[in-house]
Amino acid sequence: MTKRVIFSAKLDHEVFKKVAKELQTLPNINVILHDPCTDFLDLENMDKFFEGVSDLIVKVRGDCSLDLLHYAKLHKIRALHNVDTVLMCKNKVALDHALRLVFQNYKERLSSFLLPRSWTSNPQKRDAFKKWASSRLPIVLKSHFQHDKYMRFTFLVNELKEIDEFYERYAQFLYYDLYIQEFIECDQIDRKIYVIGDKVLGIQRENPIYIFLRDRPDSINVDEIKRENFKVTKEIKELAMILSKELNLKIFGFDLIKPLDSEKFYLVDLNDFPGFRGIPNIEKTFIDFFKQYLKV
Repeated sequence: MTKRVIFSAKLDHEVFKKVAKELQTLPNINVILHDPCTDFLDLENMDKFFEGVSDLIVKVRGDCSLDLLHYAKLHKIRALHNVDTVLMCKNKVALDHALRLVFQNYKERLSSFLLPRSWTSNPQKRDAFKKWASSRLPIVLKSHFQHDKYMRFTFLVNELKEIDEFYERYAQFLYYDLYIQEFIECDQIDRKIYVIGDKVLGIQRENPIYIFLRDRPDSINVDEIKRENFKVTKEIKELAMILSKELNLKIFGFDLIKPLDSEKFYLVDLNDFPGFRGIPNIEKTFIDFFKQYLKV
């Protein structure tokens, strides 16, 4: 029996255009491709679009992707990541709450890992914000939400005067709450861990914050930073499997950094469906997973 499956992703993405092409070759699968950046949704005829669909696979790209997941929940269509999981990952504060609960419940098994201190605040009153920050520097200011790259930022504050620079550069975000992390001085390397089902892969790259501190560029394209393979330890794989189970994630990624004064790693970020750039033949890993997930 042929299954109808919707695969929604930015289809000119270097990885997911290959994944979409390979999905279309799977036997007994009728794949409907949807690009949230270009394809319109006819809301009056959504029943027709979803007619006979058994599974929805979404690489979230803004609100259009969330609209599909809301519809799937209402109509009891299986989604790879359901809307509640994605909304939790989209909101950095909600995700922070969830991660702290996981670390609390698995304290002994996750003893090799730490979470940075974090806060949330509305920055509208500059003087009050600077007074609060003065005893906590250095800190990293991050956007509350993380799926829309045009609404996403990371800003390091070493000195109070840099808060004024933040207010000038990000004036359009001053009416939104900030997510704030303590800055962890580390060995300047990001370990990026990618999870697809039970496969755990790793790459490492220079930390963008340290590139900024060294070179002071106007902007940094993180996709252009050189990447190298990183060997995933059994402790990291166990962390990945615990996060997968407790956060209800099958495809995701997270970032680890190693502080200068400890052998433990800090988990500083998590993404429910990252771009997976820089991993050789990653599309094959995706297809092997989808074969198992869709039972074909």
